[in-house]
Amino acid sequence: MRGVTARRLGFWGAVVCALVLSGCATRAATPRPIPPPLPPGPLFSPRATFRFAVIHTPKPSVPVLPKVEELVRERFTALRLAGEGAPLPSVRASERALKDHPLPEQGMLEIAARGLSPQEQARLAASERVTVLEFTTEPPAFEAVRQAHALALELARASGGLLWDEHAGEFFSVEGWHERRLADWNGGEPIAQRHFNTRVYSEWDGTARLMTVGLGTFGLPDLGVQQVPAPLAHTVGTFLNLVAQLMLEGTAIRKDGVFPISVEALKLASYREALLEQVPPEAPRRTLIGLLPVDPSDVEGENPLLEVIFKARPGDNPSERPYAAIAEVFGTQAEIVHVEEDPELLAASRRAVEDLLTRIKPRFQEGLELESKLLVKARFTTHDGGIEWMWVHVTRWEGSALHGVLNSEPEAVPELKAGSPVTVGEDSLFDYILEREGGTEGNETQRLLLERAGKAR
Repeated sequence: MRGVTARRLGFWGAVVCALVLSGCATRAATPRPIPPPLPPGPLFSPRATFRFAVIHTPKPSVPVLPKVEELVRERFTALRLAGEGAPLPSVRASERALKDHPLPEQGMLEIAARGLSPQEQARLAASERVTVLEFTTEPPAFEAVRQAHALALELARASGGLLWDEHAGEFFSVEGWHERRLADWNGGEPIAQRHFNTRVYSEWDGTARLMTVGLGTFGLPDLGVQQVPAPLAHTVGTFLNLVAQLMLEGTAIRKDGVFPISVEALKLASYREALLEQVPPEAPRRTLIGLLPVDPSDVEGENPLLEVIFKARPGDNPSERPYAAIAEVFGTQAEIVHVEEDPELLAASRRAVEDLLTRIKPRFQEGLELESKLLVKARFTTHDGGIEWMWVHVTRWEGSALHGVLNSEPEAVPELKAGSPVTVGEDSLFDYILEREGGTEGNETQRLLLERAGKAR
């Protein structure tokens, strides 16, 4: 048996992973009229308003409004107390009963509070009062936004409470707020991904829809992507982190209407170096995308939303475009290289395929758990009659035919691209990966190759 390199698309660096909240949608993407293009220039709005809330557990331990005035006057002097004629940036504080302040409905409330300990969640449930801090800035206003975070933190410390970021839809303890929002912000521009979340919604057709929440804190629009092949969702989340950081650093829409993506263009050195360490040196590390405004009537919440449009290429289709963009920026990962006849590897493959057909197939056809994904490694014929083994994300399994989307970048099958719809037979299978919450199953042949590589060193 001979195989040529199968290059799987993916970029999983822990340093740059998106914080992903998941959900489910059962509707198809609805076509929208094309809105007017964005004007050239940075994407900051002229004015931004955002709110943080300190939720007291159960009641504030100090008079909170006088405490806010004291903190602004003595420590957070980049801010002004809101009032008639007050200059920006400003803060307006109000205290009210928690029942009069809108919080998420139960399902989203559980997701928003999952970063809290069980004890902190119990305190949240027992809360009675909330102090709302409403900030208004003229973006970019990084120092004012930093001081807004620090003011909320100090008020929570002084009065006893938990913190609620309304834009990002997330609760924090005092320690969690400091660690995620302020610990790495030593001046200048922050790490954007620490200030927003990316929600992933599973669609009926096996694709995913991604949407950020929280970028409005910096006066920036949120980002959305549709028709993302499910195995690529986490990597596209990382791609959105990069787009958001470039937006935050002032990367502008060009005169031709496109938004340039470049790892080397990042100003924040720690973030740039973390990415460069994990991107293969042969990767282009750049691409171009479009950003289209979404009709406000189709947007949940107050912040504007831009839809990311991946570059179209001759003969491609929508599912291939995100793969091509990811490959341009993050490269590909080689998995199997020229495998000769190998009894041990063939035995591992037979075990994997038997397990796939007898145990995994019935589970798949009955319906996998939410967010689970099945990938199979299958045989494809190359242009010269050889074999190339590539990964396929399975969306349907009918009889002995597996239908799905190619999750590898072909090297010797010119009629296919990563993201192409394909159908493979059970007799062409070599291995599988079942990705599910909490871990993965399968991929026995790759583990064997990695073990050999480790021993060879």
